[in-house]
Amino acid sequence: MYMKLNELVKKWFEKWEEGDFKNLPISENFIHTSPYGTIQGKKQYIRLIEANKDKFLGHRFELHDELY
Repeated sequence: MYMKLNELVKKWFEKWEEGDFKNLPISENFIHTSPYGTIQGKKQYIRLIEANKDKFLGHRFELHDELY
């Protein structure tokens, strides 16, 4: 099943707000780049979130503008 890009982005933020990070819509070869570095692979990314749940979870997001 393929999602439209706007549906994918909304699903991403919904999963974060629900704290359901293990079901984020990302592929096994996902790469996350931020000012803090690069994480390669879904397993590595999920492990990082798991180890830092107290910092990453419990946030709400309000999208003001979206470009697709």
